[in-house]
Amino acid sequence: MQVTNVHNLPEPLVTLARREYYSKGAAQYSVTEIMSPPKIRRMREKYDDQIVTDVSQMLWSLLGSALHVVMERGETSGWIKEERLFAEVDGVSISGAIDLQEEGEGGITIYDYKFTSAWAVMQEKEEWTQQLNIYKWLVETVKQRKVVGLKICALVRDYSKHDLREAYPAAPICIVDVPLWDSVKTEMYIRERLEMHRESKMRADFEEDLQNCSNEERWMSETTFAVKREGRKTAIRVFKTIEEATELAEKEKGYVETRLGEPKRCTGDFCGVSQWCAQYQGERNADE
Repeated sequence: MQVTNVHNLPEPLVTLARREYYSKGAAQYSVTEIMSPPKIRRMREKYDDQIVTDVSQMLWSLLGSALHVVMERGETSGWIKEERLFAEVDGVSISGAIDLQEEGEGGITIYDYKFTSAWAVMQEKEEWTQQLNIYKWLVETVKQRKVVGLKICALVRDYSKHDLREAYPAAPICIVDVPLWDSVKTEMYIRERLEMHRESKMRADFEEDLQNCSNEERWMSETTFAVKREGRKTAIRVFKTIEEATELAEKEKGYVETRLGEPKRCTGDFCGVSQWCAQYQGERNADE
C-alpha cells in the first residue's frame, strides 16, 4: 500500500503511517484475517502495490496504534496486556493479540479496545462477538484458563452528552458486554472460515471465481422510507415499510422519500479494493 501526503502534513506523521506496527508473528492467519471476507483478503494481496491511501484519511488507525503504544506503559497488577497467543487448527497456525486480560478468582475476563461510533455501541456487532470468542478459545486452549467474561472498551469518537436516545452510550468511554460462545461453536466457526480462505486462495488467480462478499460482510444498510413535507428539511419520521410511510404521508399531506440501502463497506471503500471489484462495479454499472 502506498501512503500519500496530499495536504502536506508533517513528515513524521507520514513516517508513522507507513510503519507497520501490527504483526501476526509466525502464524498463517491472525484472528482478524480469519474473520475478514476471503475475497477482500485475496484482492488486497493482488492489488497491494496499487492501493493508495492518504495520511489525512488514517486518523483512527494512527490513534489505534498510539493507544497500543500507551498501553505498554500501563503495567498493573492482576492485568495482562498485549499478549499474543498461537494455536493450530487442522495444520493451520493462527494467532491473536489480546489487548487486556483481567485475572480473577473465577477466571479471566478479556477486554478489547475499540475506537468506534456511538451507533456501533448501540448495535449488536457480530464481528465483535466473533473476534472476542476466538480470543476466548485461544486463552482456554493455549493457557488452559477459563474465560468468564468478554468486554469491549469502547472509545466513542462522536460522543455527545446531549444525545438522550435509548441505549446511547452513557460516557465517551464505556464497556460493552459481549456474549460468550462455547468452545465447540467457536472451533466450528474457525474451521468454516479457514475452509473459505483455503478455497479462495486456490481461486486467487481467477477473480471472477472468488466467492462474492455477503450483505453482512459488505455492511449493507436497510432501505428505509422517510415521510417528508414541503418546506421541512428533516423527515417527519422514517419507516422500514412503504405501507407505514404512505399511511403517515397521507395524514401529514406529505410525500415518501425512498432511501435505498447501500453496501457501506463498498461505497466508502473501506475494503480498499472496491475500484477493482467486479461485484461492486457490476452493481454500479447496472444502476447507471
